[in-house]
Amino acid sequence: MRTTLKPLLRGGAAAAAIAITLLGGAQQARAIDVFQELFLSLDASGSIDNDEFKLYRDGYVSAFQDAAVRTQIAETFAPGRNGLAIAVGQWATTAAPTLAIDWKHITDLTTDGVNGGTSLDSFITALDNMNRQGGIGTATCIDCGMLAAITAIDTNAFTTTRANGRVIDISTDGVGNRDLASCPTQGNFAQCAKDQRASAVAKNIIINGLGVGGTASGFLTANVATPLNGDTKAGFVQTADGFDDFEAAITTKLIREVGPGPEDTVPGPLPVLGAAAAFGFSRKLRRRINTANLHQA
Repeated sequence: MRTTLKPLLRGGAAAAAIAITLLGGAQQARAIDVFQELFLSLDASGSIDNDEFKLYRDGYVSAFQDAAVRTQIAETFAPGRNGLAIAVGQWATTAAPTLAIDWKHITDLTTDGVNGGTSLDSFITALDNMNRQGGIGTATCIDCGMLAAITAIDTNAFTTTRANGRVIDISTDGVGNRDLASCPTQGNFAQCAKDQRASAVAKNIIINGLGVGGTASGFLTANVATPLNGDTKAGFVQTADGFDDFEAAITTKLIREVGPGPEDTVPGPLPVLGAAAAFGFSRKLRRRINTANLHQA
């Protein structure tokens, strides 16, 4: 009997060990839950010269250094929120095949390694050193940038359970004049952008826009920014008059789109207590009125 049990016990222990190993592997493969995923999608087409691209990049750098933006981002570090996941991509005639800045898990303002993540200052340094990606052409394929951004969010190592937690930030100085090869309505630049917008809506991804000039903002508003729908809040478009004005515009935009919003506010106990007190007072008042009526009768 003893000799029969030993192999069984050994087999059971081995099976348990395999199960633990598989479970551990599954846990390691599980996505990192964060408060917000943010993808910055930058137009690098030929209509933006190198001096303008520098103003463009420097505008983002200064915006992330702004005290109000940093305060908003710091709100994502609160217990249970686990920070911000952020990446940057560039596009023109097509989307660049690699991200300009790969996904970073921001869990602190100044110190790397907090909660296993990266500091905001490290991301700003990477942004400040970001080069314009060559070989992506001179045309403006906005739906190329949209598809690349949607794919990047859908395939990264992060997840969020927050309804408004997946955000794409599209910035451009023009309107679409080139389409994805896969777009069924080639030449209809607005419709190709709308197709990608619908794909984002289906995935609960919000798209916001920043247009440099009124024409670009009009195209983004009509065809790119998320419309009001039942699953997420609507997207919005910020306008910059020119690249000299870009820093102020992107700062305002980041304050609006990064970190917690009104939908994340948890009602405190005072309104509930106030309602209970009012309900109790109304019952007392009804009793007094009923008693007075009885005496009068």
